[in-house]
Amino acid sequence: MPSMHRDLKRLSSDSFDLLVIGGGIHGLAAAYDAAQRGFSVALVERGDFGSGASFNHLKTIHGGLRYLQTGDLKRMRESILERRTLARIAPHLLVPLPFLMPTYRKPTRSRLAMWVAFRADALVGSDRNDGVTPRLRLPAGRLLSRAECLAAFPDVRRKGLTGGALWHDYQVRNTDRLTLAFALAAAGAGACVANHVEAVTPLIENGRAAGARVRDALTGESFDVRARITLNAAGAATGRLMAALGRHEPYPLIKAMNLVTRRSFAGPALASSTDDGRMLFLVPWEGRAVAGTSHAPEPCGPDESAVSGREMEWFIGQVNEAFPALRLAPADVTLVHRGIVPAARSRKGEWGLEGHFRLRDHAIDGVDGAVSLVAVKYTTGRGVAEAAVDLVTRKLGRRVPSRTAQVPLPGGEVADLDVLQGLVRRDASGLLDDEVAAQLALTYGSAYAAPLQVAREVPALAARLAPDLSVIAAQAVHAVRDEMALTLTDLVTRRLPLGSAGHPGEAAARACAGLMAGELGWDEARIERELQALTDFYAPVAVS
Repeated sequence: MPSMHRDLKRLSSDSFDLLVIGGGIHGLAAAYDAAQRGFSVALVERGDFGSGASFNHLKTIHGGLRYLQTGDLKRMRESILERRTLARIAPHLLVPLPFLMPTYRKPTRSRLAMWVAFRADALVGSDRNDGVTPRLRLPAGRLLSRAECLAAFPDVRRKGLTGGALWHDYQVRNTDRLTLAFALAAAGAGACVANHVEAVTPLIENGRAAGARVRDALTGESFDVRARITLNAAGAATGRLMAALGRHEPYPLIKAMNLVTRRSFAGPALASSTDDGRMLFLVPWEGRAVAGTSHAPEPCGPDESAVSGREMEWFIGQVNEAFPALRLAPADVTLVHRGIVPAARSRKGEWGLEGHFRLRDHAIDGVDGAVSLVAVKYTTGRGVAEAAVDLVTRKLGRRVPSRTAQVPLPGGEVADLDVLQGLVRRDASGLLDDEVAAQLALTYGSAYAAPLQVAREVPALAARLAPDLSVIAAQAVHAVRDEMALTLTDLVTRRLPLGSAGHPGEAAARACAGLMAGELGWDEARIERELQALTDFYAPVAVS
């Protein structure tokens, strides 16, 4: 399994073909793509990998059925292809998920409209299952009778109800591990990647971009990273860097949110509309209900990711409009997934998510050697990154085809989940119980041997972090040594299947902090700061 080590000496001393600014799904996929093509690549991320908009996720990979409302068959096709690609390269992290939407007499929500949508989906996505392991093959969408819809969605609004529409997309068991897989793949292909390193300003020499001045957020040290091409994929900070590269334009942003709740929920994911027509989903995940995605009604700044009490109340109100029987309250929310995303106004003048990704070659702004990527959708992140690197290769004068759609991501080499779990149980026999072994298979896929080896070398690390958790101490140590977990929040929320549904509890948090202290040399004061930072991360759920 590839490992990642934060090599700031190499970052500051080498000269690279490509510097990627931003370690969300798009930046990481671009770094992986370019490194796999044989280019020397550096990537810096001001927070942790996937800690920005990529962290804000409904945990679904969808095929773009909704784009039929605007007749955007091209974007729908892109979504279907990338959904299929993720099923091929990361099969251990995906599972088919049924979606149910009630149909009404309203033309855009009618049985006829959904019949047309399913017919178009069958044509545009006729190859949706090509090369996909049998477990992940998706059936065609179908219409349900009114009785069938009520049986699956008994609390649906009944006035004007004519039936339902059922289709399948994928759920990602652990979106943070999927994002991290791209980081590991980039490092495995030779890229020099570093989290907690912020790009302060682009380096511009003789009218050409030459890299960026960066700052290590952990030490405050600043240094230059030099590269022939700079790809600005900095998410919410993209607009600021674009201005420094000669492109001064409005860059509106809005806050996107998903709510992880303590409410138990099973069955199909449900789609329903708010009173003003906004579509929301209620998704079952790990036995819980996850609600989203909400886009705030007003723009925000690039650093305004905190959730206010007013925003929380507004979002909960939206969820209760769409799903009245849920009667969600702030105390039911265990984690707010939030991210800042590019925004655009609709024809009605309402703010919403930007519709399409954009690539800008800053040569037309008088600064050659720099490209900016404004990206909007997690599902198509790999494909959008490929398009960005295609432009980079043209600028470098060496066209090499991408192979990231064909090569499994780290952990994705064994597509059959039963076979994979059998391998883990065999190799962990006598050391770990079956519950822990199953968790290792679902978290690491075919790369399970790395954390297992840590436990074999020090059997005490085979202990659970807390009695009611299936995560073991060896996973925390492995994350610090080989997955660049540098803070307690990195570890708990994005490396381990520990804090993705809410705070894992004081015992588990302290156990993790103690393990990190042993690996990184933290003193007691640092441990307490890290524990407080983790508490602060979950603060939005305390809004009353």
